[in-house]
Parts: sequence; C-alpha cells; structure tokens
Amino acid sequence: METNETPVATEDTEQEEIDLAPVEEIIKNLPDNSRGHLVPTLQKIQNVYRYLPAPAMELVMEALNVSKAQLYGVISFYPQLLITEPGKYIIKLCYGTACFVKGAPIIGDKIHDGYHIRPGETDSSKLFTLQTASCLGNCGAAPMAIIGEDTHGTIDPEKTLAILGEYKHDAETLETEEATA
Repeated sequence: METNETPVATEDTEQEEIDLAPVEEIIKNLPDNSRGHLVPTLQKIQNVYRYLPAPAMELVMEALNVSKAQLYGVISFYPQLLITEPGKYIIKLCYGTACFVKGAPIIGDKIHDGYHIRPGETDSSKLFTLQTASCLGNCGAAPMAIIGEDTHGTIDPEKTLAILGEYKHDAETLETEEATA
C-alpha cells in the first residue's frame, strides 16, 4: 500500500528562482533528445535540487518534446520523484504486511499528532517529509522506518517520536552553530 500523494503544479504557481545551469548541463549531455532518457534525466535533476523544480521541468519538456501531462504522468508514477521541496529528513515508514500488522498505521498517526504531517506532506519547519513504502526489506525488524539515510527497526509510536526528537534537536543544534560561526 504505497502512498504517492504528489501535488500537481498549477499554472498560477509562482515560478521559483533557481539556477538552471545544472539542468542545462544535464540536458546538454544527453546522447539525444529521446523520451527514453526522461526518467534518468529527472533522477539527475532531483539529485541536484532534492526535488524537481517547475522551471527545470519546463526545460525538460522542451528538450525532450514531452507534454506537461506526459511529464507529470511519469513523475506521479514514481514515488521517489518529488515536485515539492522535501524536508531535510525524509521519513519512509514501512507499510508492508509485517510492519502494518505490528503497528505502522499507529506510528503514522503518532507522527501526524507530533508533526502534523500525513504521507506525502512536509512539516511547517521543512524538517520532515513523511512517505510510506510497500516494503523496506527488513520484516524481522518490523515495524521499521528509514529516516534520512538511517534505518530504525522495531519501533513503536513513542520510540518513533523520541527518534524524530533527536533529529530535530540535532538540526536545531547545527542551525545554532552555523548562525554563530
């Protein structure tokens, strides 16, 4: 039960001010302008920005001659492709059978209670983005989540909030250190 609630950009969405030089370089290095390069191109762009900014997508549509509907059809098919800037930490909460039975939905509710986010959403501080996954491949440690690049197994609702609190504390400490440097 994978949730990919990708918001769709609208025409009245204000265009973001970003440096498009990396996108132009990615497009320039394509072997041809074949639509077969669409997914790898989107992945490379997301590696640069952490998501797929609208101005970058305009360049991709033009370079690969794909319509907005075709482009966003592909983006909405792949849950790892994001069109909104994610939080600093992406929480991938496993909803596979073992994790689901052992309480993943309750953990998701607890995350919502603490950070006011549901799958596909980012909290107001832009620290956490919640996603669900069909399986994270470690059923013996169910329920489990990946936060950023760290794997956390045999979690429960309270433990999950404590873990997220540690990430929040670390981010605040780093922010304070950077402000005083």
